[in-house]
Amino acid sequence: MKVLITGHKGFIGSSVYHDWEITNKGNITGIDRPDDIEDFDGGEYDLVIHLAAYANIRDSIEDPDNYYTNNVVKTRKLFDWCRETDTRLLYASSSAVDGAYWENPYAMTKWINEQMAPPNSVGMRFTTVYGPGSRPNMMYRMLQDKTAKYVTNHKRDWIHVVDVCRAIRCIADSDYTGIISVGSGQLTSVRELAEKMGMGHLPVKEDTPGERQENLADTTELRKLGWFPMYDIMFDDGEELEDPMVEAFAESGLEPDAQFF
Repeated sequence: MKVLITGHKGFIGSSVYHDWEITNKGNITGIDRPDDIEDFDGGEYDLVIHLAAYANIRDSIEDPDNYYTNNVVKTRKLFDWCRETDTRLLYASSSAVDGAYWENPYAMTKWINEQMAPPNSVGMRFTTVYGPGSRPNMMYRMLQDKTAKYVTNHKRDWIHVVDVCRAIRCIADSDYTGIISVGSGQLTSVRELAEKMGMGHLPVKEDTPGERQENLADTTELRKLGWFPMYDIMFDDGEELEDPMVEAFAESGLEPDAQFF
């Protein structure tokens, strides 16, 4: 199987890329900076895993045009090629699409992706992903590095990046099409997590425009494919379970792009 993974230098993308490499899941090609998905000119692929996207709600509010250009305009060529060739496509959507997606530009771009996706595709609505290689501006990483300046009253469905990789494998091996939620299926509050990680003293930021209070995933369809979560963020940070992908990523020396999945 020949597989194209876009955004393969980003947080989720780099983990997925190495996961497919070490599990011998096929001939893998990656596209990421300095190359641009807008310059994609086709090829011979059996599967496309599209993870290249800007992914920050607060940044999207400050720069909505850039998010639309990157996440929608530049993505269209890839989606059109998958439609024309009937190539199976798995692409990153977001749990931010659930509910009032129109409240922030990032969620809007993901909603548009779902509307323009080809028939032979799966939109993966990721919840709050954490784990090795996460971006420095992500809440879990800031709590871990002791750089967080505040916490929020949000409750989040935290899913380890290894569980995301396992979910993508299950979806790729199935004939599922449409939208599927990818999360742990349980909520943990940011304040509860901060307390556990020794950061319970931080002030609470109340004003977080465009962000949902909760993002709990309904994992029913994902579990039907044989998937289940291995990690629990409240169980020793979810790091005690072993997976070869984690070690391989740590040894790779890659630094995930600060803007991409």
